[in-house]
Amino acid sequence: MCFDKLAEEFIDTEMVLCHIPENQQLIKAIHGEMFVLGYLSEHGKRAYPKELSKALDVSTARIARMLNHMEEKGLIVRQVDGQDMRQKIVILTEKGDSLSVIQHKEAVEAARRILERLGFEDACEFLRIQRKMIDSIAWEVTQMQQ
Repeated sequence: MCFDKLAEEFIDTEMVLCHIPENQQLIKAIHGEMFVLGYLSEHGKRAYPKELSKALDVSTARIARMLNHMEEKGLIVRQVDGQDMRQKIVILTEKGDSLSVIQHKEAVEAARRILERLGFEDACEFLRIQRKMIDSIAWEVTQMQQ
């Protein structure tokens, strides 16, 4: 089988995966507000908007809109940075932290259900191949930057 045919099959498979509820839940966990909550939770409950923009790989304007919505919901607050009065820092609220914990547990449960359907050996093999893909892409990016 040629790689063009495999590539077509890969794309078709990815399209089907996009419609599986557990996978949709995982996608939400790594994008948007859930990602910001998780990032803040894992980084001392505070970060600069530029850090969030870089980590999420979206524009600072998109981050600003997202943070506005999150602040309206009481998930975060933005305060002037005490060390640099020109900058604002994003701080995770107790409500945001609680939601982050709940959403993380739900994402782990969704992933567990997906992997459980594969069986232990296939789940391990699936993750091994994903890590190999990541390593290969990271190597390629490194080579392009040199």
